[in-house]
Amino acid sequence: MMTEIQNEMLQLGVYALVVRGQGQDLLMGTNVNDFVKVTGLEKLLHLFITDLDHYFSFIYKGDVAGYLNALEDKFSVDLSQLQQNIEVNIQGMKETDSDDIMIHYLVITKTLEYLRKTFFDTVGWDWIKKMYKDETGMIPPKKILNEINRIDAKADINISLLYNLIFVHYIAKIYDEKSVIKSSNDLINKSINGVLVSIKN
Repeated sequence: MMTEIQNEMLQLGVYALVVRGQGQDLLMGTNVNDFVKVTGLEKLLHLFITDLDHYFSFIYKGDVAGYLNALEDKFSVDLSQLQQNIEVNIQGMKETDSDDIMIHYLVITKTLEYLRKTFFDTVGWDWIKKMYKDETGMIPPKKILNEINRIDAKADINISLLYNLIFVHYIAKIYDEKSVIKSSNDLINKSINGVLVSIKN
């Protein structure tokens, strides 16, 4: 039985950035038109959202640092650069009389966007470099990395999916969700192969 979520905005915020629809385990890319099935995705996200729901007790008290520290402990990631961003945005929203619901939605979307980018910038790029080296025997030169950034800017479907695939793979390992670890691993390899094919053309 799934744990009840006290703050429904958390689920809405996570789903808006990661899931296409509901109840189908469809992982969405950064482009809403790109999606792929990842069995067990929504079960995993519920575990993630349940923890966020617990950590949001700090946000209710205005303690952004406490919220980020709890996330750092759980996910072994440095979120210090996110604190000022969230605090400034919350202050701006309060000055325009935004309600708590909108503030909570902002906090979760800022958190997710930062986590997704952080995981991609570390795990994702390392994965791409390793697969390139395995295929060519060489460390990818800067022009190859620039080419990948170029196709990212052109909304390449493989890069679009990779952002959330890397994110989901990372948190699946935290929660030891083996089926998601395996399926996301396979899909990441497939997407990176697609990227490497694209930069050859």
